[in-house]
Amino acid sequence: MDSASSAWSDDELLALYARVSNAGRWGAADELGTLNYISPQTSRDAARLAKTGTVISLARPITPRSVPSQPAEVEHRMFPGEMSADDYLGLPVHQQGLTHLDCVSHVAGPDGKVYNERQLHDVITSAGLTHGSIYAQRGGIVSRGVLLDIPASLGLHWLEPGQEVSAHDLEAAERYGDLQVRTGDVAVVRGGVVAREAELGPNVFAPGLGPDGVEWLHDREVAVYAGDMPDRVTPLAAQILGLVAPADDESTDDDGHALQPTRFPLPLHQIGIAAMGLVLLDFCLVEQLARTCRELRRYEFLFVAAPLPVQGGTGSPVNPLAIF
Repeated sequence: MDSASSAWSDDELLALYARVSNAGRWGAADELGTLNYISPQTSRDAARLAKTGTVISLARPITPRSVPSQPAEVEHRMFPGEMSADDYLGLPVHQQGLTHLDCVSHVAGPDGKVYNERQLHDVITSAGLTHGSIYAQRGGIVSRGVLLDIPASLGLHWLEPGQEVSAHDLEAAERYGDLQVRTGDVAVVRGGVVAREAELGPNVFAPGLGPDGVEWLHDREVAVYAGDMPDRVTPLAAQILGLVAPADDESTDDDGHALQPTRFPLPLHQIGIAAMGLVLLDFCLVEQLARTCRELRRYEFLFVAAPLPVQGGTGSPVNPLAIF
């Protein structure tokens, strides 16, 4: 698959959207989406995976300084006192480079509807979301985490910008880790984005799941998608999102192929969240996790994370933990 486009047409993506929809699956009032796959038994079984006590944080540092992976969109003020110190922190939740959880009403599909068939304009107010906010996730996530190391399974150090990850790639990573993704799992998918950035510098384009990869998550009943690839960013997606300037004439990729317009520049978010109610954990650090998995020859672990209980919030910074 090249880095410019997907073989899927918008009509096929609309059919996929309908096919993987979880609207009404857990009731018309449901706000948890795929977190419903995590049962009390799932959490109890996952807790047994904590055997050595090794704990790895998957969160990127929050810094007010501009770094390649995160723009300077963090406001941090200190208030020193005689006997204590205090500070203030303000930041956009969904900014690039901030490890954060998305709520199920964060993104609408092409019909303007968010998860469970509600119109976005009906649930969003100046005071916050009235349905499907991050507050619904305040009970946290305790489940089995599995690392799917895509480049390692392909004999690579990292994936290239814009590269599409297929269902076949996900299954190859399963075999590489000697495991099978099952209902209620947190799928931590590595593309090697941070490793590539450290060697070659940042790139506005990014690898990510293709549509059949999104469908694979639905078929496997994954509770949370996490990792270093929040969504595939192609040249066309970058233009639509305003990451690069639009061309004055017909846009083409590096090979001279015309970029076809699409209503799905970010299929993982637009289909995963809006249709499936898939909980996404964006911009994780996974290089230390990958090294630990290789050393222990073990690609499953206890995964724990919880958002700030922001009533009406669209998401929350989070410090996810992998516990071995």
